[in-house]
Amino acid sequence: MTLTPADIKLIVAALQDSEWDQAEVVVGDVRVAVARNGAPLDSASAPNPAPVTAPAPAAAAPAPPESGPAASTAPVPQAPEPAGQGGGHVVTAPSVGVFWRAPEPGARPFVEVGSKVSAGDTIGIVEVMKLMSNVATDVAGTVTAVHVENAQGVEFGTPLVTIQPEN
Repeated sequence: MTLTPADIKLIVAALQDSEWDQAEVVVGDVRVAVARNGAPLDSASAPNPAPVTAPAPAAAAPAPPESGPAASTAPVPQAPEPAGQGGGHVVTAPSVGVFWRAPEPGARPFVEVGSKVSAGDTIGIVEVMKLMSNVATDVAGTVTAVHVENAQGVEFGTPLVTIQPEN
């Protein structure tokens, strides 16, 4: 696999649309590192790069796309309750990408309306350029609404699910 100029533009766009300060993507012998606001790309001070993944079900460490996927847990920004909702905690997309409701094709969704969740439970995956980021809730409760379909494109802050917190 090679990186095209269009791929590099998507990497830069993903950084701009996220809360990340920097990102590094390695495909084969090509390394692309981008940083926001002139942040240094010094590997000693940089956090560990997110793994590059492919859409296979087995987990692996950062590797070329031929290996299995690895998922990272991204912090989940929380949006205010959308107008017209009857209350609840809204979990939103942490970045631009494709939302996956299940861990692999044909598998049961992580959550459905009526599912009980605990803080830290995965409610879905957002995929950006084959990088899979688990989306977790930070509240315990019952899922009262699922706002997006499987394989639907999402933007930063898109409401994904609403959870009625436990009392």
